[in-house]
Amino acid sequence: MLDIRSTIRANQEYDGILFETIWKKTKVDRPKIVALCDVSGSVANVSRFFLMFLHSLTEILPNVRTFAFSNKAGEVTDLFENKDIEVAAAETLLLNGGGSTDYGQAFVDLEGLLENNIDRKTTVIILGDARSNYGDPRCDVLKTIQEKSKRILFLNPEPKSAWGTGDSEMLRFVPYCSKSKVCSSLFDLERVVDDMLRSSI
Repeated sequence: MLDIRSTIRANQEYDGILFETIWKKTKVDRPKIVALCDVSGSVANVSRFFLMFLHSLTEILPNVRTFAFSNKAGEVTDLFENKDIEVAAAETLLLNGGGSTDYGQAFVDLEGLLENNIDRKTTVIILGDARSNYGDPRCDVLKTIQEKSKRILFLNPEPKSAWGTGDSEMLRFVPYCSKSKVCSSLFDLERVVDDMLRSSI
């Protein structure tokens, strides 16, 4: 940003002709994104769809860390940064996919993996159906993540009428999320990305 006052002062000896421009040092805060993607058996039909979304996210936004889980969460950021979508998705599903879902353990793992690398500039995006096989959903850990971060977005492929039915813990997660949205199509994903870009995450 041009510092008008300093520029004028610096050019007084030149009778106001701007030979030297002075610029303000403007600090730009880059947002941080943490994405946690369910790749368990219950979302097998949309796992690749979710992973394609995460791969595209790393291409348009800075500072994206990506994690995937069935029960235990593991970081797959390097795969999404350095490999094409087909390879990244296949390796993610091989390493983390297909098992029985445990959201509680995934939240515990995520908090541990992030350690101190989460703050009020961090947006956490969770992609999954919130079905946790009747295990402890560890809402206490999700609450801790919420308190440390800027916001949590939960993108669920199931219709809202299915939230809270059977082993779905979605209604217990909703209070800790800034936004909880049905996301099961490219159109839904486009709206999510547009919203994020519009609000600068």
